[in-house]
Amino acid sequence: MIDKFTLIDKHPSVYLCGPFPRPLLRRSRGTTISEGPILIREPHPTPVCAQNPHNLRTFHPQNHPSGRVKTFSSLQNHVNYRYLWTGNLFANCAQWLQFITIGWLALDITGSALHSILTVAVRALPVLILGPLGGVLADRLDRRKLVMGAQVVMVSSALTFGVLLANGKIDSIWHVYGYMLVSGIAFAFVQPTRQALVANTVPREDLGNALALNAMAVTSMRLAGAAIIGILIETLDFHWNFFVESGLYVGMIVLLAPMKTPYRRESDAKKSSPLADLKEGLGFIFASREMLRLMVMNFVRTGVFMPLLLFLPAYTEEALGRGAGVSTAMIVMMGAGGLLATIMISSFGFFTKKGLVTLLTLISGSSVIVVLGLSQWVWLSVPVMLIMGLSQTHFIVANQTLIQTLVPDNLRGRVTSVWHYESGLIPLFAALTGGVGVLVGIDTAMAIGGVIALSVSLFFLAQFANIRRLD
Repeated sequence: MIDKFTLIDKHPSVYLCGPFPRPLLRRSRGTTISEGPILIREPHPTPVCAQNPHNLRTFHPQNHPSGRVKTFSSLQNHVNYRYLWTGNLFANCAQWLQFITIGWLALDITGSALHSILTVAVRALPVLILGPLGGVLADRLDRRKLVMGAQVVMVSSALTFGVLLANGKIDSIWHVYGYMLVSGIAFAFVQPTRQALVANTVPREDLGNALALNAMAVTSMRLAGAAIIGILIETLDFHWNFFVESGLYVGMIVLLAPMKTPYRRESDAKKSSPLADLKEGLGFIFASREMLRLMVMNFVRTGVFMPLLLFLPAYTEEALGRGAGVSTAMIVMMGAGGLLATIMISSFGFFTKKGLVTLLTLISGSSVIVVLGLSQWVWLSVPVMLIMGLSQTHFIVANQTLIQTLVPDNLRGRVTSVWHYESGLIPLFAALTGGVGVLVGIDTAMAIGGVIALSVSLFFLAQFANIRRLD
């Protein structure tokens, strides 16, 4: 054990107040420690934390980075995170491949734009029922093996559907709905568990960088996946997309096989019933004012930001009088904004405290929705999507980093599943806005939703003082 007062690297005013196990202290060019506070008293050089702790302040090394850009530091320094990140890259590409292909396939079978939207949206419905159970299992079982098992289900379903489609056996839209429901069931277990694994493969001080790179995998595949899908559909046929999709899932399974989780802590969840485990996770969220407010803010983002992509075809036609080209340009611009945000965060960190970032970007994203609802000009609607991409990605990474930092590892799966519960609500929020759009027009409905979200976001900024201080 290290003594109660230990001079670190001969620095005249930095001391470790312990006692702490010696492995927790890591010497380097600067002063870093993997766990426990470093306490500074200025200007007196004598450690007096026991006698007068009020004269001391806590110093967090990760908040004072060197001037060196560290865009890919989590990938460079942690081999297990490299396995997970590359696997997530494959999985995200497969997800976008599925979304776009299914939409076009449903349109080809039925000629109905409604079925084209609903077949994609139905994948989110199992999350409403099974998402919390997925979080419970993520805390009771080996998370790596749970993801691999769910990916086997997704490989089998995609491959089977592709074979049936190639042989002309898919002739009803209900076959498509059935495939998406099976995929959604597996997704309900995969999504919260994959997110929890990020914190199990990097130390706490690298969590923000790791989550930013994780978001980069999503946004980059939104851009690259669209190009791959277009080439496959134009040059081959629909069924080949599902063969590629299943191959990408196999790639993730192979990458997870050698991966380890050095930052996973043993959970006592197996000692109680699944229902008691779920209550424990929900109890933790409601007992923490910061956690509850972060969750509520994320649900506001979901209700306003997430349905936007579903409305773009109708919006570009009704409000802008344009076709698919403009809609695609808006998606690409949003993806470019998201990719730029991930590079900024992973390279330089956040521009202010993470809690304040979530509040400000919720306001800026809501403002974009208002602008889109009022705009009738392509020259405004397309560029403003860059701000939406920047806002949404900054919010997601900052919000997830704070939640993953606040939650203990034995509750991580359950808390993460509640965060991802928002994906199951997207169809409901989309239906609500779409219903209003039928009555008053989709652009007016978006403006109304944006004004409500902006008002709520400004209220959050004024009232959530504890969130503003979070970092």
